[in-house]
Amino acid sequence: MWTPSSGGSSENKVPVVAAFLREASGRILLSRRPPGKARAGLWEFPGGKVKPGESPAEALRRELREELGLEASVGQELARLIHVYPDLTIELILLEAFAENYPQALEGQEWGWFRPEEIEKVPLAPADRRLWQLLYKNSL
Repeated sequence: MWTPSSGGSSENKVPVVAAFLREASGRILLSRRPPGKARAGLWEFPGGKVKPGESPAEALRRELREELGLEASVGQELARLIHVYPDLTIELILLEAFAENYPQALEGQEWGWFRPEEIEKVPLAPADRRLWQLLYKNSL
């Protein structure tokens, strides 16, 4: 597990979970932030904020169910980093996930399966770009 920091204060950081979900062909699931939300139009690993009292795994299962209708089991933590956006600081936790069904856009966002070489060209949210570079450089 890799745990870099982008600097800045890690106090008052918002815990956010993200799924590294790969299908049999090796493509990776990404979702696109919908219009009206911060960083609209950028792609990211699916997930969301951890609610008080939730474990990261519980939060990820809930977020995948709410956003994409996915029932998933959660595996190991792959990476964790702190990223400072102008509007908030997040602690982004990437967890391996295994879907038991096919995704559907329940909250109006787009989603898609991408080959690793395609992800290099996709406009990712900055924190997710850092996660991807970390994973890609470490041959995950």
